Formats: sequence, C-alpha cells, structure tokens
Amino acid sequence: MHRYYHRAMRLTFLASLLLIASGMAHAQQVYRCGNQYSGEPCGGGGGRVVDVSPPVRNLEAAGASQVFLCVSNSGGRFWSANHCRERGALVERIEPVPGGLPWEQQVEIADQQTRRGHAVQQQAAQQRGAMSPGVTGSNGGTSRCAHFNERVAYYDRLARQPQSGATQSWIAEQRKEARDQQFRARC
Repeated sequence: MHRYYHRAMRLTFLASLLLIASGMAHAQQVYRCGNQYSGEPCGGGGGRVVDVSPPVRNLEAAGASQVFLCVSNSGGRFWSANHCRERGALVERIEPVPGGLPWEQQVEIADQQTRRGHAVQQQAAQQRGAMSPGVTGSNGGTSRCAHFNERVAYYDRLARQPQSGATQSWIAEQRKEARDQQFRARC
C-alpha cells in the first residue's frame, strides 16, 4: 500500500509539471484592436500582437546607491563605491545617488550634492546672525528661499528629461527634501 501511494504521488507530481510546462508553451497571444484587447485576432486583419510577457528587470538599476567621500591618511579626498575603511581611509560624507548609473555620473551627482551641502552650511552659518527667517545675512545677501527655489527648479528640469524609473524616484525624493527644507525655512 505504501509503495502504491508513493508511486501515485510521483505520477501526480509529474503530471502537474507537464501541465504547467504545456501551459507555458502555449501561452495565449493578446491582440490590440484599436482601444481594446482581445485573445482573438481582430476582424478585418487589423490590430497587432501585444507582448504581455513579464518585464525583465535589471536589479542593479533599481533603487539607490551610496557613494562615499573618503579622506586618506595623507589628507587627500576621493570618491569610493565601497566604505572608506576598506581603503584605510575615513568617511567625510556619504551621498545617496541613483543606482544603475555609470560610476562617473554617480560621482558627478554626489559632487554636486556635496557642493550644495557646503553652500547650505555656509548660508546657515550666515543666517545665525539674521533677524528674519529665510535671509542668509543681515547685509541683504542672497535668500535661502531663492536657493531652495533654484534646487526645486533644478530637480524639475532633471525630471523632464528621459530617465530610468529609479532615477525618476531619486529625483522625486530629492525634490521633496528640498521642498521640506523650504517649508522648515518658512519660505
């Protein structure tokens, strides 16, 4: 009895595998007929076959990456894709960048963010003496609000260009962060 049970289970398993394989081999085609989709060809020979296979996803292009600004023992600075300690250096800054871009573009984006970060720090230091919110100095210098408006406009221009989905997500996050900072500065 026990022997027949195992044999029946094996046959059931093999039969289900064959059913799955045959279903995959004979996947039904989808046709687009104007604004409608159908499992049958369009009347009058019009329409076209639509590819409904699942998209192939480039896992390296998804999400964000981190780029490390490292300081060597001799004081030199360099960008690294790996943590600075792996190169015997200290971390000065970690910048989030879109994943899936070439290394040179990631470094360029990280460098721009670092420069903006230093500019914001300088403006914040100047603002400590300012009386009204949003103004960077008592001498009537540039407005923090104008800086945030420029950042938002920059991310808007980036978003209008053809980008991958991951890059568009990263741009949206950066734009939201700039808007949040703008709100906190009461602009």
